[in-house]
Amino acid sequence: MVNNEISNLINDLPAIDIRAQLFKNGNYDFIVKGRDEDGNEVEHAKQREALEILTSNEYSKFLYGGGAGSAKSWTGACWMLFMCINYPGIRCFIARNELKDIVDSVYVTFTKVCKEYGFSEYKFNSVKNFIQFGNGSHINFIEIKYKPSDPEFQDLGSTEYTLGWIEEGGEVNEMGARVIGTRTGRHLNVEYGLKGIVFITCNPAQNWLKIDFYDKWVKGILEKKLKYLPALVTDNPFAPKDYVENLRELSKTSSSLFQRLFKGNWDYVDSPDALVDRDALDSIFCNDHVPEGVKFITADVATYGSDLAVICVWSGWRLIEMKTLAISKTTEIENIIYMFRMKYRIARTRAIADADGVGIGVVHGAGIKGFHNNARPIKEKGIRGLEMPNYRNLQVQCLYKTAEKINEGGIWISCDLSNEQKQHITQELFQIQSNNKNDRKLDCKPKAQIKQDIGRSPDYRDAILMRMWFDLKAFKPKFLGSKPRSTV
Repeated sequence: MVNNEISNLINDLPAIDIRAQLFKNGNYDFIVKGRDEDGNEVEHAKQREALEILTSNEYSKFLYGGGAGSAKSWTGACWMLFMCINYPGIRCFIARNELKDIVDSVYVTFTKVCKEYGFSEYKFNSVKNFIQFGNGSHINFIEIKYKPSDPEFQDLGSTEYTLGWIEEGGEVNEMGARVIGTRTGRHLNVEYGLKGIVFITCNPAQNWLKIDFYDKWVKGILEKKLKYLPALVTDNPFAPKDYVENLRELSKTSSSLFQRLFKGNWDYVDSPDALVDRDALDSIFCNDHVPEGVKFITADVATYGSDLAVICVWSGWRLIEMKTLAISKTTEIENIIYMFRMKYRIARTRAIADADGVGIGVVHGAGIKGFHNNARPIKEKGIRGLEMPNYRNLQVQCLYKTAEKINEGGIWISCDLSNEQKQHITQELFQIQSNNKNDRKLDCKPKAQIKQDIGRSPDYRDAILMRMWFDLKAFKPKFLGSKPRSTV
């Protein structure tokens, strides 16, 4: 009799209430199990594992992805829906690089999930871009787009969240992702015993997620508070066959997209705009055939934690010593340049620093050459003698010439660097890409776009490209009498 009453009570409950309770108890069968296009009973094992990780209360950040079509967005929408149902009054966020992409893509998936599981007690505010649940739970839509006027992402405000989801994390600025991540775990987490986790979904790319998650995961050194789970379209038994086949067909049109979106290959990099050959770039740390030569100093200046200060010592095109500073004063950078000059006997005329912004103080203080990014290009040898080349400015000219030097195997970075520094240098040099919008002037990918793509300023790249200035100026040591000065 009692069993019949319980059975009748369960039958009278709305389907969404039953599913919410199953979810809360760790039973995800109603999400991960079903039938494929052919009617066969299947299970999305990777999706189950992802949901178990999200509800484990063990991790602060969880990266899920590795290929297109693995049901990343569906998984995120399911998780956020049932968390909001089961824990009244929590505050969540869904973030992307562009707000319109959340509305046009993520929200569409969210509505499909709600329809699939029979939930309708929510309202979407299209003016302020949030979802409000009947039980008081709330989901904010947040744009995490890099703005030069707000490099510290103060516009994100101080709203406190329970948990959050960053969709297409590879498109999001690293600083923005870190800032919004600090807002989780601060609203009803203690009351409900919930970990303030940030769920990140993405496809493979050469960006901060690769460095922070994938590379460390491969090496087995990923921090305990972080989690990475790879997933491909072939892991998703519910993916339409036509969609899977279309991804396979990418191999015939774009090897880069095929490797990234179908194979989930994080290490494969290709770009039609790249000026640097990937194989040549991978060799810059082992090109021991590059001879020594006249010594120079190049410096990309930054102060008080704004970007990174990088000071390089060169022997010919061998980079033989490097000093980096995360927080520095201009006087400290001047002292390092002086120390390098004395150590390697380098004249002031063989040292250069960027003269834009705070760098001008170092140029004047150290008495060295100044590099102006927007200066006119330096004349080059042509058919009719010295001719003005067709570059937008001096920086673009040096970037093109540096790419040529890399491609011919003419640079050797021989100084002692950490693996992370090498990864950053390689990543930044690969960002030397064309951005030619017309036939009038050759141009390169702007720094603002690079910052957005890799999550930081390309400071190593900037220090390296300035070495080309001396070649373009055709620097020649002065002679005294019949004997040349030392070039050491």
